Amino acid sequence: MNSHSAFPITQLAITPKSLGKVDILAPVSYIGEGFLSLTDFARLQLETSHLDAQDGFYCELRTHHQDGGVPVMEVSLKGQMQLACQRCLQPLIFEFSQKKHFVFVKTEEEADEFPLDDEAQEALVASHHVDLLEAIEDEILLAIPYAPKHPAGDCQMSQAGEGLGDENPFKVLKSLKK
Repeated sequence: MNSHSAFPITQLAITPKSLGKVDILAPVSYIGEGFLSLTDFARLQLETSHLDAQDGFYCELRTHHQDGGVPVMEVSLKGQMQLACQRCLQPLIFEFSQKKHFVFVKTEEEADEFPLDDEAQEALVASHHVDLLEAIEDEILLAIPYAPKHPAGDCQMSQAGEGLGDENPFKVLKSLKK
């Protein structure tokens, strides 16, 4: 039995199919851990510069019901994916590690009124078929930097003007002016 609730514990496989429709309102507590490949996330694939076999996220997930039967979920994610550096356009490894606590509420209004004091805790609207894979993907997408860049000095870009020599690129325009 779970220390947080009197509901039985059910093993949840960490696969796209299993996470796609989880009955979070069921009288059970879920527990699971496993690796999710980057290929399991359609929207994350659009953000990556290169798909690599080791890119993905190790996930530990636990659900239980608080006093009053309110479902909650604790998720721990750790992994990496490759993004394109916006300075040099070369691959940049984005390492991600986050622990999140979700409280499932009944309505959108309750979610909107949920206190935002603690960034590690978030409200989600509960239903009998919650897509936990999508919720996990949302958290990773929100953590991706808007303009990812290598640390200063680590970019492998050519210096401006390198390879142009002494020739003035505007020389052609001067001849057209005549």
